[in-house]
Amino acid sequence: MIVKERKASDKRVLEDIEGPGIWKRKQILLLSFLCRVILVYYGRIHDYLFEVQFTDIDYKVYSDAAKYIYHGQSPYEKATYRYTPLLAWLLMPVVKWPEFGKILFCAVDVAVGFLYFELSACSWAVCKDEDESRMKKSVVIFWLANPFTAIISSRGNADVLVCAVVIWTLYLLMRDQWCLAALVYGLLPVHLKLYPVIYLPSIFLSLSSVSLSSGWIDYGKRLISNVKGFIFLLIFSSSLLALMVIYYVFYGMPYVNEALLYHLHRTDTRHNFSPYFYLLYLAVSNTQLSRVISFCAFLPQAALIILFAFRFYDDLPFCWLITTAVFVSFNKVCTSQYFIWYICLLPIAQRSIEIPAMRAVYLIILWFMGQVFWLFSAYLFEFQGLNTFCLIWLSSLFFLIVNTGIIAQLIRRHDSKRSNLLRHIKIYLIEMLYLVGLGLGNLEDITIKGMAIVQKCSHVYLECYTSIMSFGMDKEKLEDFFDKEILEADRAMIELNCDDLIDKATNEDVCLLVVGDPFGATTHTSLVLSARRAGVDVEIVHNASIINAVGCCGLQLYRFGEIISIPFWETNWRPDSYYFKIVENRKRGLHTLCLLDIKVKEQTVDDMMRGLNRFLPPKYMTCSEAAKQLLEIADSMTKVNVLPAYLSNTQCVALARIGWPDQKIVFCSLEALCNVDMGPPLHSLIIPGDLHDLELDFLKSFPEL
Repeated sequence: MIVKERKASDKRVLEDIEGPGIWKRKQILLLSFLCRVILVYYGRIHDYLFEVQFTDIDYKVYSDAAKYIYHGQSPYEKATYRYTPLLAWLLMPVVKWPEFGKILFCAVDVAVGFLYFELSACSWAVCKDEDESRMKKSVVIFWLANPFTAIISSRGNADVLVCAVVIWTLYLLMRDQWCLAALVYGLLPVHLKLYPVIYLPSIFLSLSSVSLSSGWIDYGKRLISNVKGFIFLLIFSSSLLALMVIYYVFYGMPYVNEALLYHLHRTDTRHNFSPYFYLLYLAVSNTQLSRVISFCAFLPQAALIILFAFRFYDDLPFCWLITTAVFVSFNKVCTSQYFIWYICLLPIAQRSIEIPAMRAVYLIILWFMGQVFWLFSAYLFEFQGLNTFCLIWLSSLFFLIVNTGIIAQLIRRHDSKRSNLLRHIKIYLIEMLYLVGLGLGNLEDITIKGMAIVQKCSHVYLECYTSIMSFGMDKEKLEDFFDKEILEADRAMIELNCDDLIDKATNEDVCLLVVGDPFGATTHTSLVLSARRAGVDVEIVHNASIINAVGCCGLQLYRFGEIISIPFWETNWRPDSYYFKIVENRKRGLHTLCLLDIKVKEQTVDDMMRGLNRFLPPKYMTCSEAAKQLLEIADSMTKVNVLPAYLSNTQCVALARIGWPDQKIVFCSLEALCNVDMGPPLHSLIIPGDLHDLELDFLKSFPEL
């Protein structure tokens, strides 16, 4: 049933993406295929008329190998055939129809576009605030209408086959069909070309739960206990080895040497886009030096592949795009057809890249300029006979710099939504001041990230005067829960002596635990500003607070106006400025959340004058006291012939201990509330504005007095 609903949802999303325009995806795919077929047959004319052939030189190699198989021989009878036998088997019809392979590659090329549309049909692949046509446009721009990809497939280059099965594997992974993905991954992508093995670390991590880890030890445990990941590795390796054994039985060591080992130790001293070609060319007579250069080329590739796997495993399309771009750019051999390996991932990965259109155009132009400089140098060498090796090498370096800059821009513009390795490093290696919200209710309300921070901090403080913990929660229970000593931070420490706290954070990790959310009180904002001025890094871990938890009474959060605080009145001090904020909120039909006063560690004037460290008992304003003060203000307004913002029969919402196990909510008049005992603190009060029918029904559902 769930599967049917999901398919129906995907179909609806796809229909929304296609829109009502003339160009549906079937027409787009068909037109793309016809354009490629035209290019295929143009290639025959071009090859006849011009010396520089349109047909890829590798296509002739594939065709010759297919002819050997057709006549019952090994494809490796062709001296330069260094691919999987599967490719030669697929192309056997070229014996009777020479253009068959090109047509096949064009069909697969368009099939990649079809897979893009299928990926876009997944409702989780399209953000709700994203332009519905963005995915469709990117498929057309980056793939189906891209002359670069169209020419590569119509020339007879088989790299499009690898692109197709890589996208298929990604499609299966994103649909959580990871067992089938492992089978496909072993039988096709890694078998057709070895390079897709670079995706293995990110796949393994994406199947784990390391994003939920609460520390390095927990991180390691989750990696080791990644059952899905290890099953994926088992299926992948089994399918890959099984196919390799089959081919070995048919073709013996020539298959192993040409299709596998050759690519592991291959060095190309002919000019190509890699700056390593010139170094390898100069070291061609020194085998040992060539190996050192090859190893040095491998190191940055391997390091960046692993780094990006940990950094972006939660966004596989983007991770594979960046990983492939790095692999191709830093490879010791780099040719034009390699570019298609990462271009094929752009239509999917672009959904998580927020980059202005003009900047994207600028980067594309820069990428083409890098190729133009190189091609011009190569043209002078190939066709003019000039010795431009040094110029070609400099052009290769420039192209590498351009690619590195583009990769850096993509990473910078990536929309990272979840915690990753770099954030873990920041949490565990850099001294900081942390403000961690505890939430409103139980000990377990603290977030996993907050728990990890408390465990690693040298000093942990509990801010104990802007709010209180729920019934039964105290400092001792927090210490037992965290297995860590916790110090109390009172008003004097936070407001007057915060420099001591900040000084400690310059050399050690310091954590301040706050009931609710750290920014629920302006005091904490001042503390953060002071820390930043002192050059101390600050990290905030948010949690629930009364400001968002009031939604439990049924009033819609976006219908609240300015929040007010109601202080205790004293003999010679009876402020009422908050009343006028209620007036403004009521004029606009908005609800008013009233935060009630808390007095903790207050001193008498006499004790303060004597310097005695003696405090009055804690005092918390109740809803009843707040209602009485509000009605007194309303009476004073009536006496001066001013219509008050509310009357004694105005309905209000009283809240007590929200988020605690014994929370209480009462909906009654202000006059009735004066006699209501809401129980222990903390209390809050809401003066409603204009009530929606749904809000009113919800409020009436609470028990009557």
